[in-house]
Amino acid sequence: MRTPVYGLTGGIASGKSTVLAQFAALGIDTLDTDQLARDAIAQGTPGAQELAAEIGSEYFPDGHLDRVLLRSRIYESPELKRTVESIIHPLVRHAVNRWLNEESVSPYRILCSPLLIETKQHDSLDGVIVVDVSEGDQRLRGTTRDTQSRETIQHIIEAQLPRDTRLSHATFVVDNSGDLKSLTQQIQTLHEKLSHAR
Repeated sequence: MRTPVYGLTGGIASGKSTVLAQFAALGIDTLDTDQLARDAIAQGTPGAQELAAEIGSEYFPDGHLDRVLLRSRIYESPELKRTVESIIHPLVRHAVNRWLNEESVSPYRILCSPLLIETKQHDSLDGVIVVDVSEGDQRLRGTTRDTQSRETIQHIIEAQLPRDTRLSHATFVVDNSGDLKSLTQQIQTLHEKLSHAR
């Protein structure tokens, strides 16, 4: 029997990585497309070389991609965004497909992707888990965590799917507006439900 795969998504600074880490700690087979994207353009990779050739070496001041600079500009330039995505997305897609075709002993698997819905990845999965917080929480956590300006965080929020649209695709919603204890309890409850859903 095929192992069910659930997509995990949410807006910037919603807590996707924290939720994914909790599932992993429970022994669940997980994959993070953000990490795949970072790996695809890590220093010395063909992806990094192709990206530098396309967008310019100014984004690679010491051989490493200046992610803060790229993120601050990518939401001001649709052309830059398209160029970056045209290089990274195929590499990520290939790695995801390879993972999906692997054998797994996990009762279910979690694919974490901020663009899960936008890229239609969710269409082929068994359900969607949305990590939800208010825009106010996103702005506060984003500026605290990433040390980026409120303006940059707001640009990112506006460029992503509206909260209501994201929630409309949810099979399960994880409310991350509370403390870590509340989050952990929700993940444990959901884990038990998904483990017995087969």
